[in-house]
This record gives sequence, structure tokens and C-alpha cells, in this order.
Amino acid sequence: MKRNIKTVAIIGGGPSGCSLATLLKRKGFKVAVFYLEKRPEIIVGESLVPAIVPYLRQLGVEDEVKSYSTYKPGASVWVSKDEEATSPFSFGGGGLPPYAYNVPRTKFDKTIFDLAVREGVIFFNQAAKLEQVGNTDEIKLSDDTITDINDFFNGQPDLIVDASGRSRTISRLLDIPTKEGDRKDIAIFAHLSGAEKIEPYNIHLHRLEKGWNWRIPLPDRISVGVVIDPKHIKEYGSTKEEQYDNFLKSDETLSKFTANAKRETGVAQYNNYQLISQKMYGKNWLLTGDAGGFLDPIFSSGLFLAIKGSFEAAEAIGVGTDAAFKKYQKNQLYELAIWQKLVDTWYSGGLFTLFKVGQDRMDTAFGRFIGPHMQRHLTRIFSGEAVYRNYSRAFLNFVLGPMIRWMKVGRLHNRNIRDLEIK
Repeated sequence: MKRNIKTVAIIGGGPSGCSLATLLKRKGFKVAVFYLEKRPEIIVGESLVPAIVPYLRQLGVEDEVKSYSTYKPGASVWVSKDEEATSPFSFGGGGLPPYAYNVPRTKFDKTIFDLAVREGVIFFNQAAKLEQVGNTDEIKLSDDTITDINDFFNGQPDLIVDASGRSRTISRLLDIPTKEGDRKDIAIFAHLSGAEKIEPYNIHLHRLEKGWNWRIPLPDRISVGVVIDPKHIKEYGSTKEEQYDNFLKSDETLSKFTANAKRETGVAQYNNYQLISQKMYGKNWLLTGDAGGFLDPIFSSGLFLAIKGSFEAAEAIGVGTDAAFKKYQKNQLYELAIWQKLVDTWYSGGLFTLFKVGQDRMDTAFGRFIGPHMQRHLTRIFSGEAVYRNYSRAFLNFVLGPMIRWMKVGRLHNRNIRDLEIK
């Protein structure tokens, strides 16, 4: 059954909502975006993955993004304070560009917003009030909202898309069931000047005694963040600013990098990175971006999934059938589940165990044979490609499970796994 969709209201003017609005406008839909101008000073999701670059090209904004961003050639991970593993994206092979960008989010978000404006999307600088229709799966704009926008849609829009991010407007209204991850970490981060320089301009990830840390080189400063169990951070102060500043000073790894640094921004805090709505569409609505689901930031998948999701949502809306919406939901839930599985290997210590095992075994005949494959497919985790290649997924499942056992390193794994887990 094909839905008769001609008008679309989008709740949220972030990258997900604006990219979707642009794509729908190009398809001939009548589109309006509800947004509020107030934005946080800094926003998590500053480090892009190569998998997003083809979508930026389709939107026509890569050159603009490049003009104000830092070129990102790979990822560097510290298994411990003395052990570094660096993966240039070029090692991943495949069909993706061997680079990405670290982006100032205020500029990146404005780029996607301005694109939608140029494409002719209408923006209403106000919140949209939504109401549930009886006890049904249908929602509508309130009468006050319809009046405020001068009846732009000539009644109710045919479709309402929730791109409100972690506000999760429709999910909260309809009390949609969610799936949460096992961890309840928080992230606190800020921008620093005068911190130790990072060259080449990879994202740098560090295992800490408590939690983990990112360092993202931006054009004139470095984004430094800590992801940690809330019970650990409370001992460093009563405010997020005190907690952040004191933690950086007290941690041996971070104090070395930030000894001469000055905090140039306030401290932003984000809670619980693992929450996925179990229903992505209904009678006249659809979820996209973080409004549908969001994950831990370890593999920088957030903006990529938001932009990619907007392309898939535009395709589903363009087709307009129940089958297309069902396919969209299936794909979104599948992708989030696979990414979550990769996130779990970080916290469980599986990736670190594999790295240590690889170091010990690379001088053997089998190590020399398997080494290039490990390098390629582990790199694809950080490029965003591992999730979408069947062989990469199968290979990672093999090396993170049967291969470790087959190489008879269970004793090493069992002895050290508690030390390798992210506390």
C-alpha cells in the first residue's frame, strides 16, 4: 500500500533533519523544519569517519567542510600508556576515501543548515507541539502550531519526522519501547588551547585507569573528552567543570598532554550513549538520527549514522509504501545493533586482547599470513566500513573469538582480561 505523502514536517534543525529536508526538497516534497536557534557551545561528534565523505559529496558540501576542518588520515589507539596502535585509513582498502575530517560542529551544522536554506526548505524558528490522536499510533501538530505557521501545510502534514536528537520527541510522546546498553557512562569534554600537538591529525583514543579519553585535533584547539562511569567522576568535584579540570590534572596520561593547556570553552556533559527505540515509524511519523537511536562515541559513528539515516529515510519516504518504511526500520535497527556489538568489543577488552596477541604472534608463519588481514579489517572499524562488508564482519567475529582460542592464548586472555576491560 502506497502512502500519499506530499508534505513533510521535520522536528529538529540539526544535521540529520536538515540533510533529510534537503533531500526531500530535491525530490519535490513540500518540507518545513521546526527548530530553535539555541545550540550548545560545543557538541559531541566532532570526528568524522571516511564512510561519511561520499554522503557529503552527494549533498555537495565536502569542499566547504574541508575549508574549515582538520584533515584526519587515521586513528591512533593507546592500549596502555606505553602501547600505541595507529591505523591510517589507507590500510583499510575498500572503496572509501582514505581520509575524513575533524570538524568544528558549529560550522559543520551551519553548513548543512545553510544548504537546506539554499535548496528552498522553509524553517520555522519555534518548537512544534505534537499531540497523540486518541490512543492510536497517529500524531498531529497542535492547533496552536498550525496557527503559528499560518497553516503552511493546508491542514496537517502528511508525515512528521522526528529529527530532534536526544530529545526524542515522538518516542517520549508515544512511550515507544527502547533498548539500552549495559553501560551508563557519561562523557565530559571541552576545547583546550596549548595542549600537546597531535601530528598527524588522527583522532587519539586512550585507555585510562578509569574510563577512556579522546583527543581530537581541530584547526585552532584540541577537543579533549573523557568517557567514564559516573561513580568514578564524583570524587573530582561537585560541578562538571571541577570534575573535568581535576580529572585532567590527576590522571597520569592526561596530565602529560594537557599540562600547559587552557580550557577555552565550558564543559559539556552527555549521559548514556546506548539507547535505541524499538520502533522507527508509525501511521504518519518516522524517526531518524539520534531520535531513533544513539551509541557510545568510541568509533565516531554518530554523525555518519545521522547523515546516512537521512538518505535512507528520504528513499523510504520517496517510495512511500509500507514495505519501504518497514525496510527502513529493519536497516536502522540492524545497523545500530552491529555498531553496538563493535562498541562492546572495546569495553570488554576484546580489541586490546587481540592487539596484544597480535604483537606476540606476528613473528610466526601464521602471524605473517593473518597480519595484513587483521590490519585491514580492524582499520575498517575506524573508517566505518566494517559494519557494511559481510567479509569484514565475519573476519572480525573470527579473530575476536575462535582465532584467539585456536591460537591457544586463552591463558593470556583469562589472566589479563580484567585489566584490559574499560573500567
